[in-house]
Amino acid sequence: MEINGKSPLIDLGARVDRIDVQEQQTRRFQQTGRQPVGMEPDRVELSVRSREIQHLDELIRSTPDVREALVERVRLSIESGTYNVKAEQVAEKILGGNLIDEIF
Repeated sequence: MEINGKSPLIDLGARVDRIDVQEQQTRRFQQTGRQPVGMEPDRVELSVRSREIQHLDELIRSTPDVREALVERVRLSIESGTYNVKAEQVAEKILGGNLIDEIF
């Protein structure tokens, strides 16, 4: 069968031949321990910033979602009636939260 004057089998044979040559070159270079030109192995390089982000991500994942000791301490102080927070501390936290919201 011919399409547009070219036999698909002839074209397929040429492709197979090219693949065979590439495989032979690859095997030859592997035996010598060299890499053929244009066939260097893939490499990934992480920037300093991405390594910092990765480290921070690991720290966040290793930090528990709930600080059990703090929750227990506050719970006990509330139950005993000794839980007392200064109004200035509350105001600082509220204002500090608004400042962060404005920045982001």
